[in-house]
Amino acid sequence: MRILVFSDSLSLPRSQPETCLHEQTWPELLRKQGHEVCLSAIGGATVQDLLKQTFYFQDRRYFDLVVVQCGIVDCAPRFAKRWELKILQALGKVGKCVIRLLNRKSVRNLRKLTYTSEKAFCDGIQRLENAFDAPVVFVEILPATSSYETQLPGVTKNIEAFNAILRSHRHISMKDIPETGIMSDHHHLSSEGHAYLVKNILNQWS
Repeated sequence: MRILVFSDSLSLPRSQPETCLHEQTWPELLRKQGHEVCLSAIGGATVQDLLKQTFYFQDRRYFDLVVVQCGIVDCAPRFAKRWELKILQALGKVGKCVIRLLNRKSVRNLRKLTYTSEKAFCDGIQRLENAFDAPVVFVEILPATSSYETQLPGVTKNIEAFNAILRSHRHISMKDIPETGIMSDHHHLSSEGHAYLVKNILNQWS
């Protein structure tokens, strides 16, 4: 198959908190299976960031399958809006001090912010699906562990809500991924998780 991949950092290699090498990532594993893979990945990308990348793939009939992996950046509880954070970061040392003061559970619980609303996420997913003639399949957001919920209260509810949107389209389920498939930061794939995703993609679409 000729597969186009749009993704946030979950398709990319990592050196922390654990190591996942380039050859262990799921797009590279698909290449090793003999598939032609074109990867457009942006660390920290929201669905709106990925939508902007469709501009570079105008021949919408070339690919046999489009796989999209995003959502955790969109739905994770935040202490500030994205534009607010950019302003604080531009303030140098003063901004860093303010970020340290605000980046805490009490502020996140009070403001109840996400980078993307459920409505905007739903719209973005639909627009991605409409951008191509080939089937577009969405990878579910990784399920939240109890440790992740303790670290980031509200993330479980948000993930479930955004996954419900993804499940209304063609999707790859990640609900049964083993705990060892997720890194200790609770939202990136380990090498085992990358292999698990490849198996699910090929079982459904090869």
